[in-house]
Amino acid sequence: MEIYLIRHTQVALEPGICYGQTDVPVANSFETEYDQLRAKLPESWTGEIYSSPLSRCRVLAERLQSRNVQFDARLQELNFGAWELQRWDELDADLLKKWTANIVDMRCPDGESFREQFNRVAGFWQYLAETSHTHVFIVTHGGVIRAFLTFILELPLTNAFRLTVDFGSVTKVHVIDHIPIIDYINR
Repeated sequence: MEIYLIRHTQVALEPGICYGQTDVPVANSFETEYDQLRAKLPESWTGEIYSSPLSRCRVLAERLQSRNVQFDARLQELNFGAWELQRWDELDADLLKKWTANIVDMRCPDGESFREQFNRVAGFWQYLAETSHTHVFIVTHGGVIRAFLTFILELPLTNAFRLTVDFGSVTKVHVIDHIPIIDYINR
């Protein structure tokens, strides 16, 4: 099985805003970014396409394949709860410091922890492993791609944040005899 993990393009928010599971639209640069992203994927492609249901992923997934997109909530970004749509630099500094010191297990206020996100992503991976798919596109978010890579590489969860996942990037994984092999990250 060949799997392409695709991060959505830029969003129509100013930098520095926390937006996790908030449904924000894509930026005006979507068409240009789409063309750049499409050039990173196989020219001819047949297979399955899964996507986060959030519109920044939905728009991209439907553009890649106008029909048969399968939306799955497990592919959503981290739920930042009360921090959603707040400026990072305006959050309670002490609480933010506690959260970053224990980002794996501490939940954002009214949100979720990275471990909870990791567990839902691992559940999706297990589901995918039980399918007979040969080619899969997964349109999702940076945190989800980090969780996938952490799972595949069996890294400590704290190391997930050492991985860069740019807007409009592609990470390719192929699976041979149930063993995932990473071909490239963040192209």
